[in-house]
Amino acid sequence: MNTLIIPCAGKSSRFPNMKPKYMLTHPDGKLMIEKSMERINTDVFDRIIITIVKPHDVKYEAKLVLEQVFKDNHQIEICVLDDFTSSAGETVYLTLKKMNVTGSFAIKDSDNCVGVRFSHIIQNSIVGYNLHEHPNISNIPGKSFLIINEQGLIQDIIEKRIVSPIICLGVYCFENVSDFITAYDELHTKKIVGEVYISHIISYMLSSNKYIFSSIMALSYEDWGTLTEWKAVQKKCQTYFVDVDGVLMKNCGKYGSRNWYNNTEILSENMETIRKLQEEGAQIVITTSRPEELRKELEKILNENGIYPYAVLTGMNHAARVVINDFAPTNPYPSGIAVTLPRNASLKEYL
Repeated sequence: MNTLIIPCAGKSSRFPNMKPKYMLTHPDGKLMIEKSMERINTDVFDRIIITIVKPHDVKYEAKLVLEQVFKDNHQIEICVLDDFTSSAGETVYLTLKKMNVTGSFAIKDSDNCVGVRFSHIIQNSIVGYNLHEHPNISNIPGKSFLIINEQGLIQDIIEKRIVSPIICLGVYCFENVSDFITAYDELHTKKIVGEVYISHIISYMLSSNKYIFSSIMALSYEDWGTLTEWKAVQKKCQTYFVDVDGVLMKNCGKYGSRNWYNNTEILSENMETIRKLQEEGAQIVITTSRPEELRKELEKILNENGIYPYAVLTGMNHAARVVINDFAPTNPYPSGIAVTLPRNASLKEYL
């Protein structure tokens, strides 16, 4: 039997005054916990256990929310521990015991999205990412690092010290539950000071020379481990309400020799700016005073320039457009931003 465990029993101290981070809403409307599983082949697992704590359940209805989110996924089970644990290692240890997990299992962090293909036969392994091939990773000093030999076998895993170009992505596989439990119990008797990371357990197993762990390179990686990284996602995925005349196309009106019905002159630089924003994750809503009868022609022009808007709102008043939105720690101030530029001017200068 293969089991996937997603530990969510931490205090989310890096996300102050918010819900537990796994319950935060991604800009596309899904919870972080949902997004964290999007790029893995979960069908290889018989069970998927999400471990939370009672304080989060009491305050935020965490168990109910997760049951509603995953109501159609019969692999999902919710494990509720009585209180916060001292470490991810303890969270997994208690989960294995409480949920009577047997066979092989994998662990995955809830605060990132990792593109990886699990084998149906789970073997001791760790998922890594090569910084030489993917240099645009943030918070590198906060990562753990894999030391890998020429055969792809892991010699050690080191926390928060740059000892190689391969970072660990918080995805670990174990062939046997009993191996993990034995290693944790032995470490626990040594009275180690501080948190017992999963990496500490694996490093201990490797030092015994009884176990071999191989490396698996991830296909993609998106990290939300800190509030700075989560805000960066929110910023990339902002919704832009973009006017047509004077912003995307050379300004004209309903009447005159050059008008809505015959003018196709675009502002190329601004079209490209919006296209790039959309490519990075932004949601584009086109607003225009042009009538509904010109929608198809307008959409054709936009599509030809690589813009595929979420919506096109026609027939808007020829007047100021005001965005009203609430703000909170999860959607911080200012949650409504206005950009006003001179007609036919370059948009890049104002973003």
